[in-house]
Amino acid sequence: MDNIRNILWQAEFQRKKNWLKACRLLKTNIEIYPEEKQLYFTLGELYFSKKLFTKAIGTYTDLMSIDPKNPEIPLRIGNCFLSLNEFQLALDYYDKVRLKFPELLYNKAYALSKLGKFNESLKIMKNLLKQNVTSNLPYIFTAELYFALKDYRKAIKHLENAEKSFGKNGTIFYLKGIAYSHLDNWLKAYLEFQKAEKMKIKTYHFYRGFGITCENIGKMDEAVDYLIKSIQISPKNDSSYLDLIRIYLNQNKIMEAYSLVMHARKKVSFSISLTLLYNQIIQKLDNISKKT
Repeated sequence: MDNIRNILWQAEFQRKKNWLKACRLLKTNIEIYPEEKQLYFTLGELYFSKKLFTKAIGTYTDLMSIDPKNPEIPLRIGNCFLSLNEFQLALDYYDKVRLKFPELLYNKAYALSKLGKFNESLKIMKNLLKQNVTSNLPYIFTAELYFALKDYRKAIKHLENAEKSFGKNGTIFYLKGIAYSHLDNWLKAYLEFQKAEKMKIKTYHFYRGFGITCENIGKMDEAVDYLIKSIQISPKNDSSYLDLIRIYLNQNKIMEAYSLVMHARKKVSFSISLTLLYNQIIQKLDNISKKT
């Protein structure tokens, strides 16, 4: 036993300096001590940490042959398949685990959601939320499932529960803003987006949602500013170009719309929607030219 502890200590030390040496050390000693389960676990963890999920699966599969009743092993194999986006295989291994502890429930629900089985996923998350939840992630994920089912009021309820239990969070404010915008409650959406911005949420989707919300409450200058920020963050996504061009056209800012659509032509593949807007802008410019 002392010898195994020494090997594990050496592997941990080598892992910080040269993880490949740590792998070789563990593999060599697995050949010498083929019944020592912790050597397999440590090697599998190392492979997983380096995103070598297939090798981790092989290691855990070898371990399963000597410890077939250990529930930790199918859980870890399932997590590897989950990381490989092999969601059905992940579920197959999660189903082998009889103990329903939080990590298993959450990962199983996530895999089901990726297969489009939102109601099954939601059923698991409802059971999980009855347990001693230690972070806001299960609440947020449950809210996202309600988003997928277009039940935005229940999504807001779970986000509010997350905020009550774990405090203010930029992601919670952002998601509440999105939910309120789907309900056409633009003023509440605006207030949630404001709070999210103060907490340094700065993604493309955030700025686009904030910009659309500003447009719907008449704050057109802010709408333009946020949509420009979303374009700057993700210049190859055409959605914010479409939103901003539409705003310019509604304000009869033809040259601004023309400048933006020409910029979009350099950055994104022209969709049917962008082509239609481009043709509309050219027609307006032609009409202006004929009048002058």
